[in-house]
Order: sequence, then C-alpha cells, then structure tokens
Amino acid sequence: MSLVLSESGSNAVELFATRIDVQWDFRTNTGPVLFHFERVDWDRETKMLNTRAFERTVRDDIAGLIGGQYTITDPVTGGTLVEPGWKLMAMIKAATERVWDAATTPAPITLPEGVSLQPGTD
Repeated sequence: MSLVLSESGSNAVELFATRIDVQWDFRTNTGPVLFHFERVDWDRETKMLNTRAFERTVRDDIAGLIGGQYTITDPVTGGTLVEPGWKLMAMIKAATERVWDAATTPAPITLPEGVSLQPGTD
C-alpha cells in the first residue's frame, strides 16, 4: 500500500504517521506500537499545508516488528536493500541513549572574566 493517496502537479494527499508511540516492555521485548496517522494535503514544492486531519491509529506489536524484514529505498540512488527488523529496535535504543546523554550531561559553566572558582584567586 502506498501512503500517497493522490498527486496532481506538486500537490499531494498523503498519509503520515506523525506520532509513533513505542510502549516497550524491556523484560520481554514485547509491547504495543501505536502509529497515529494523519491525512495531509500539501504542496511539496512550497511546503504549504492545505489541510491536515487525523485519520486513524494502527496498532502492532514490537515483537512482530523486530522479527520482520524491511525494504528500504535509498532516496538518492533509488536502490533498495532489505534490512532485518532487529536493527529497528537497535536504532531506537541508540537514539534513546544519545538523547539521554545529551539531556543529562551538564553544560560547561562560563564565568565572567576575572572571576575564579579557586579560593583566594579573585
């Protein structure tokens, strides 16, 4: 199934999963994944949005998704390759760790010129 419902010139009506909820049970590698689809009518050249409306939510299970295979199309060359589903979960975990690390790493403190944290130096 194509997520492109119609096209006319640069205008398209497409379905996008604008929100994806992963409810992962780390103990069993199971849980629901909820894909929230919107029907979007937009101009691809100007990026102008004509209409946008909720379509529906589709549910699948994590175990089924990571157990499958996915054909991925290279946007530059148009070539395709088939990737195993476990990479999907590995990428989500890697992205989660990167976001967590960025959010929990303290920002460096910049002191005004002439101010020091060393006792007796200012």
